Amino acid sequence: MSGLRRFCDPGIQKAMPKTYLLIGNSDGIGAAVTRALLAQGDRVVGLSRSPSPLGGDGPRHIAQDIAAPEYPQVLQVLLAEEEPFDACIFCAAIGSRLTLPDLSQEGHVIDVNFTSMVRTLAALTPGWLERGRGHFIGLSSLADDFYNADSPSYTASKAGFSNYLVSMALKLRSHGVFVTNIRFGFVDTKLPKASWKPLMMTADQAAGHIIQCLKTKPMQLSVPKLAGLAIHGIRWMQSIRIWWS
Repeated sequence: MSGLRRFCDPGIQKAMPKTYLLIGNSDGIGAAVTRALLAQGDRVVGLSRSPSPLGGDGPRHIAQDIAAPEYPQVLQVLLAEEEPFDACIFCAAIGSRLTLPDLSQEGHVIDVNFTSMVRTLAALTPGWLERGRGHFIGLSSLADDFYNADSPSYTASKAGFSNYLVSMALKLRSHGVFVTNIRFGFVDTKLPKASWKPLMMTADQAAGHIIQCLKTKPMQLSVPKLAGLAIHGIRWMQSIRIWWS
């Protein structure tokens, strides 16, 4: 009987593999998360503008521009073809330095960083509500907490991103659907353009925080906290300047 009890004990049995949808997993944090999930035996379906770094022998990967008009329909076809996703991790982001008088890329940055995230969550939520479970993780930035005249579209998109995801977390949690907003500081990817990058973490370190959030399901995580405090101080000083301008 002791052997039977060990076999039937859910705490001893190996966890069943899960299926994840990763948006923006061709490089950087998304690629690191893909490798981490595959290493623990889970199934990954990736979608990003560039081909998968794992090549044709890797998991299913769809090359698709998430800012393109057909993206919502591509998502619907994917959801019809695949088994239900246990979670979706939205890693896609771009940045553009503003050089006047050219504002041509400002709308595109907001489309990729914010609007596409909203469309992704909108496509997944009905199925998750029907099942009574699901988890959406979005990668925001500590830059959501201050004004940046050099990259206004990036900071504005992240401010909207964070506000929307936390609001949706409050709305959906009672229905069994979890939403997590992760605010990273500097991560060693191609995105950061600043000349000074304090407390920068590797993509693998960032992926580790995401894997942990899949288990704990917080509404929001800010990493590193010291950088978040410093940026909040900058925002406070900016607010004083704006108040007295």
